[in-house]
Amino acid sequence: MHFTLPTVSVSSLTLLASAVNGVTIDWTANPEEKVLVPQCEDLTFALTGTHDIQNFNKKGRFKRCDFSSSTVMLGATSNEEVTMTGQDFLKRKKYYYGCDVNDHCNTINMKTLVEVIPTYTKTENQPCSGSLTPIKTFPLPSVEVCSSACDQKKDCMGFSFDPDEEKKCHLFDSVPTPSGQTKAGAACYAAQTECPPISTPHCSIDTEVTCTLNDDPTKECSEFAKTFPKEAPANAVGCEVMLKYDYKLTATTTETSTWTWATRTRKGDEPANFARPRVYSWLDEGGITDPTIEGASTAPLASSETVVVDFCKAGKYKTLAEAVVQSASNTICTSRDQYKLTVRGVDGVVCALDTITCPNGDILSRDPANDCQFPACPVNLVVGETDGSGQQGTGTGTSEAQNRDGCGFDDPIVGCVMAEDQAGLPMSWVGTTDCNDYVPVNENDCVKQVRYTYYVYHGNEPSGSVLIDSLRYRDGSYWETKPEDNPHGNPRAYSEDKWGTTIATGGTNTFYELDTWEGENVDFCKASSVNTRFEFNTDGAGLNDCAKAGEYTLVTKDVAALPPPPTTSTPGPPNTDCSLEISLSCRIDDGEIPCEEYNSPADGDCSRTATYIHVLQNMAPFNSGKDLLLTSITRNRPGDVPHGDDFDFLDDLYNEVPQTLQAAFSMTIKESPTINFCTDDTNYVTTFNTVSTPDSGTTQCEDEVMYTLDLSS
Repeated sequence: MHFTLPTVSVSSLTLLASAVNGVTIDWTANPEEKVLVPQCEDLTFALTGTHDIQNFNKKGRFKRCDFSSSTVMLGATSNEEVTMTGQDFLKRKKYYYGCDVNDHCNTINMKTLVEVIPTYTKTENQPCSGSLTPIKTFPLPSVEVCSSACDQKKDCMGFSFDPDEEKKCHLFDSVPTPSGQTKAGAACYAAQTECPPISTPHCSIDTEVTCTLNDDPTKECSEFAKTFPKEAPANAVGCEVMLKYDYKLTATTTETSTWTWATRTRKGDEPANFARPRVYSWLDEGGITDPTIEGASTAPLASSETVVVDFCKAGKYKTLAEAVVQSASNTICTSRDQYKLTVRGVDGVVCALDTITCPNGDILSRDPANDCQFPACPVNLVVGETDGSGQQGTGTGTSEAQNRDGCGFDDPIVGCVMAEDQAGLPMSWVGTTDCNDYVPVNENDCVKQVRYTYYVYHGNEPSGSVLIDSLRYRDGSYWETKPEDNPHGNPRAYSEDKWGTTIATGGTNTFYELDTWEGENVDFCKASSVNTRFEFNTDGAGLNDCAKAGEYTLVTKDVAALPPPPTTSTPGPPNTDCSLEISLSCRIDDGEIPCEEYNSPADGDCSRTATYIHVLQNMAPFNSGKDLLLTSITRNRPGDVPHGDDFDFLDDLYNEVPQTLQAAFSMTIKESPTINFCTDDTNYVTTFNTVSTPDSGTTQCEDEVMYTLDLSS
């Protein structure tokens, strides 16, 4: 067993560089780490030297300086000022920008996070109307601090401050309206819902992506997916259906401008058949022959394509269109739209819905088990009213019910993604990073938690199908040589309570679905090949023994020594506004023995309480009046822990109320999970994060420490 010393880092304060109209970033070596941009404000990049500007589509790629899927906002340009119009900064969200010229993102840390914060319509001396239910209420001391609390919460669209209430600050996730009642000291702040028009040279883009059935433009793809196969088109060939995607990109300019980016990107699962590549550029491959937009004008682009999707196979299809236009005065405008199609999948082949009627009155549908042919009637067939044509039967035999293979389910889907605060069931996760795509950048990026995902869907046929077992096998893990020490067992059983029970009764809604995940730590700096196999076995309703499996292989490579993580800032001296210091340690049973030094005794005293001790200390002098308001206290520890990967101490211990930490005072919070030090083979990495606000102002101070308890060796 060994222990990695905790790393302490204090993030730098968010910097806001105000220009005459909007916000300016000095786009050169080591730009501001984080910039706040008020809604609808212009964002100007002042280039010193030769640089480009690219927008990362994921936070993980931003951290790794991975430009593989980024959007080029500006090509390599020297010593210019380039402005992104405030019209594109209405929605509250985070943008991740970096420079890829000469690897500047890595070599001179040329990247920055831009976060859009509310711009409020302010009504003084009036609280907001009581028609809305607040999402948070706080006893904050002033309008300014209440405003800062709203800025921190990404879904906050306004707040009400009422000095007469115990919890003076109310945050709302919808735009509030003033109450009309005059009250001294009160205020109602409402975020903007649209940006005002601007008169300076600029451009704007409207982007729209739609999807319909190619043979029936009235059928929208997502709605069709919900009813398939009950409303499968009459000319469907098996499970495959042709879809038509339509793209409309319209740029409006007030001066000569240029299309610099116009692409369609498919994400998620690939269609069964398609003509265009996964990433298609209308500038490079057709659609925009001349990128110049002359003078004040409107430049429309209309494009369409067809793809074939297998609606019997579960999948998620995301289609994104995005565009960038740059004006002659170096104003950049952007737009994007994404269409999401989720296909649940079905068991078996889907045939056309036409029918035939037998002389005895029986109505027969096409048989998916017989290449969608009509089964035989005892006598000649008669055309049914719902069918436009008929066929003649020649035999007198009857059809025999068939079931595709007597199983009712396809091979299990096995995957592996990086653990990144996913919520809900795996099939609902979006924007995940596949484990085989992860690349460590610094020495803190080697050991990471991954989440293996498993999915099985069993339809309501064959009726009477019984689940025998469902097991996960893993070969090549770090604990392979000591299977008795692995964290979850090998094989690991799933849905044991269903073993030996009927999982399909033939009713309309009696399908069975397994959608789950498990976590495991992986050293991405050490060569290995880990194969995960998930087996799902049923008796096939007595027709067949059904044993199907899905697999995923995670391959890692030996990585040479990596650099230490970049130092983003150093703690300020005591007695500054940001005067909080935090620490994190772990003791056995809250005693004297550090968790990292504990060796289980020979008598088998393996299961012990690991007391994590979180200490917050206000370093300001006693009676200095420099109290701190603690607005966020959180802990993250991926793995099997009682309180989950993430735990919000304010929310769960103090009922969401911010706590005041007086000058020279400290606060201690303890958390005590039970750990089996004999069999647990996990590398527990705990991150403790706080956000505080000095009572004297609105500065936001963020502190973070990490503690590692490594039981893997």
